[in-house]
This record gives sequence, structure tokens and C-alpha cells, in this order.
Amino acid sequence: MRLSSKWMTMFMLGFSVASAGPAGTQAEPKVGWSVNLRLRSTDEIPKRLRDPEGSGPLALAKGKESLRVGNCEEYLNAVSAGFHPATINDNEMSFEFVHDCFALRDLQHARAPTASGWYRLTKDSLTQLPPMLVRGARVVTDAAEQAESRGESWKQFDPTLRVVRIDSDSLNAEDKDAAYFLTIRASGDFTGDGVEQIAVVASANGKRSSWSHAEYLILSPTGHGTLVRVTDRRAPYKIKAIQRGENH
Repeated sequence: MRLSSKWMTMFMLGFSVASAGPAGTQAEPKVGWSVNLRLRSTDEIPKRLRDPEGSGPLALAKGKESLRVGNCEEYLNAVSAGFHPATINDNEMSFEFVHDCFALRDLQHARAPTASGWYRLTKDSLTQLPPMLVRGARVVTDAAEQAESRGESWKQFDPTLRVVRIDSDSLNAEDKDAAYFLTIRASGDFTGDGVEQIAVVASANGKRSSWSHAEYLILSPTGHGTLVRVTDRRAPYKIKAIQRGENH
């Protein structure tokens, strides 16, 4: 099922930092997040995790087990236990949870970076981002993971990919098979190494099928002008340790 224009509009709203310096001065690096997270300060995160999420309860399944979740706290616990959307309709509904819940989880532990490195999406981002949102047989997804481990960009892996629309915190792209949308949900030091990183939600819709997918990732800048993924490729998208020298 395709991601409706309602969700596309919702997720393209603005991005703001937690606090800013006085006018006319250069602000120190801060932890920041999208206004769509409905968060005034990180102190509100525990309550926000328990607030109702989405347009209604989301059905999840694991084998013969099933359950329904209505907020981020329940969703994160279920996904960590191996549950996944029960149906195609539930998969689309889960996009609302993916867009908020993982970023809220990681913002709880984010620190202000020691040096500013704020990344803005540009027309060159496809040559800087790692491969993502790859569909197909296991051999295809394995090839994408191998390309990412070699440091190849999304554009290198998929030369037909092109930017359709862009602003500082969201990007629309497409190839012959799918339309893609990326939005920055938060920024800060998520790994404790002082580097400013971005938390991103990426989604895709098949052009000639009902296939759709959303994933969450934290990206860290490298010394080569590219971005490296520092979260696992699959839910619950745990933050992994950065290898020494990986982002230098």
C-alpha cells in the first residue's frame, strides 16, 4: 500500500534545535529534533513515549503470537522482542511509529556534540549516503550490504537513482522501480564520540506494486565527505559501536 500524501506532508515539516545562541552570535552545537516529534525538551521524552501514537492501535505479530500497541513505549518493547507488522495495512500504519519512536528512544541518550558538523541534505546527498531501502531477493539485499561495507554510496549502488525534490532536512528521490523519501528527525552526538550525527527516517513505495517500507538510521560523517550508518540495518535499529577511524 502506498504512503499517502497525508503522511508525506506530515513528515516534511520543519526541524529545530533544542536551543540557540543570541542573535548575531554563532550558536554552540546542540541536540536538535524535528518539530513533528511534538517535544519541547528531552525531559518530556518519557511521557511522550507513553502518549498515544498513530491513528489507532497497531497490530503486530511474531509467529502465532499477536498483540496491539498504541504508543512508542509499547511499540519499542514489541519490536525489540521480534514482533513485526501483521499485515500490509499494518505495515503502512507502522510508518507513523517508525518516524517517531526510534528517534525519541535515541534522543534520551543524545549529547550535545563537541564540534559542529551539521549535515544538510543537498543535490549531492545520493553520492554521500549509504545504500538503503533495497528490495528484492536475498542476493540483492546481500549485495547492498556488501556495497555499504565497502563504503559505496547509494548512487554508486543504484546509478538510476535521482533527486526529485530537496530542502535542508528532507529529500525525495526515485529510480525506475520506487519513490523514496528521507527526512531528518534529530541531530546530536548519539554514540558518545563527540561527532554530530543525524537520525533519519527513510521510506519507499513501489511504483508498480503495493510494496512499501520505512527504516530508521543514524548517520555519522566521515573524513571523506560521506555518511556512514551507525545503527543496525534492521529493527530495532540498535546503535552499534563505531570502529576506530571509521569516521575520521
